[in-house]
Amino acid sequence: MDKINEAIKKLVSKKYVANILVIIAMAIMALIVSGDFLFKDTTVKNNNGGSSGQQLVMQQSQIKSEEEVEEDRLKKILETIKGAGEVEVMITFEMGSEIIPAINTVESVEITEEKDSNGGTRTVNTQNKNNSTVITNDTSGNKPVVIKEIKPQVKGVIVVAEGAEDIEVKAKLYEAVKTVLQIPGHRVQVYPKN
Repeated sequence: MDKINEAIKKLVSKKYVANILVIIAMAIMALIVSGDFLFKDTTVKNNNGGSSGQQLVMQQSQIKSEEEVEEDRLKKILETIKGAGEVEVMITFEMGSEIIPAINTVESVEITEEKDSNGGTRTVNTQNKNNSTVITNDTSGNKPVVIKEIKPQVKGVIVVAEGAEDIEVKAKLYEAVKTVLQIPGHRVQVYPKN
């Protein structure tokens, strides 16, 4: 019985109780912190009620390529030509847009003349050239300063129109495409639609 009483006294001693309380407090804090990371709902709601991840995917899918934008613009204008009817347009480009950023160039030239103990001299030329892209900070992040953007060259255009069976309408469509895109006639084909 004395042994049990001594064991209970040891367990209840101030030092042992303090250690147990510290361990329990650390365990509770670890559960709280891990609960925030493990069980947190990772979808963030935007003002429209959808999650931000879904919104980003929708925005990316809504972004049209340069070809699609040009095709839509050309289609709209060609459909306004009298007798053209419904029009479909396909444009191909040689390559994508080319962006030329501003470059900051720093050049340094160092000339050193060395003389040896025998009276001879030696000249050492050292040249360093460092190029870095000039970047601006704005609300959407860091972006390079663009000097020039080169639009891609049109490789070819196909126009399919309901009214292309009429030779006069076909000629108007053909001339309109050549004029708008500033391309030679051999890159344009106009066909009647089924």
